Amino acid sequence: MPAKILSVPFILCALTFLYFTWEVDSKYGLYIVPFVIAIAIIFVLSPQINWWWYKRNPPDLKPGLRAFFERLFPYYQRLSDSEKQRFRHRVALYMEANQYIPKGMEDITEDIKAVTAASSVMLTFGLKEFLMPQFENVVLAPFPFPSPQYPENYHASEIFEEDKAVLFAIEQLMKSFVEPHHYYHIGLHEYAKAFIRSYPELELPALPENIWEQLEAISGMKQDAIEQWINLRPISARPVSITHFFVFPQQFQQILPDLYQAYCHLFNQSPILGQFPVQEELKEL
Repeated sequence: MPAKILSVPFILCALTFLYFTWEVDSKYGLYIVPFVIAIAIIFVLSPQINWWWYKRNPPDLKPGLRAFFERLFPYYQRLSDSEKQRFRHRVALYMEANQYIPKGMEDITEDIKAVTAASSVMLTFGLKEFLMPQFENVVLAPFPFPSPQYPENYHASEIFEEDKAVLFAIEQLMKSFVEPHHYYHIGLHEYAKAFIRSYPELELPALPENIWEQLEAISGMKQDAIEQWINLRPISARPVSITHFFVFPQQFQQILPDLYQAYCHLFNQSPILGQFPVQEELKEL
């Protein structure tokens, strides 16, 4: 939108000289050229112009989405008022910065876009760099889908690094966001995988040998049930542990206190305490 507004005076000037060329003298046609060039440059650079503007003037979410987060999003509910505003700004910026691609439907509604954005922003809320540009395409289908990576499985989610894509089935995504204690949170799961791929140089804390037993004790969700929910096998314990860190922070701290502290340091936040960030400043990876 800012790029479109910026282009308006150039468009008006070009049209003015076009009128003079048509009605007065053809020599005025030369004056059209620089304005057309300027319009073309603005068009090519519009993503960068828009992002520059939005970072300095971050948009807020619409009242309906704000009410949705207040009512159904425990992570957001624990934030202070100032942190809620920063979270909303980051969600809105994520929605501006990433491309949403519908599959099997005509359009993607704003609440679905906000849920995918919020799932990503949760992970990076304590960090200075909150986007994952290696995964800038969000592909959404109404129901589980096959894909080139898994042509035989109608599954609920995946990441596809070659296309910079995160893929979700909306039915499972929305259920897991609204009721994460009952339905495994596939939004956090896939963005945990994307985060690990985005920062391969990070030293991740070791997981205990009996990690799956402990993850089940934390959430009540068996490994097999999580794999059935996503419908991909096998799945790694790492993204599941990160997902449970955010969804079940109290239980996670009780059962895996050392891993809880390690994740607090890694993500620079403590979900159980509502500290965002844990350190005095946002963390630079």
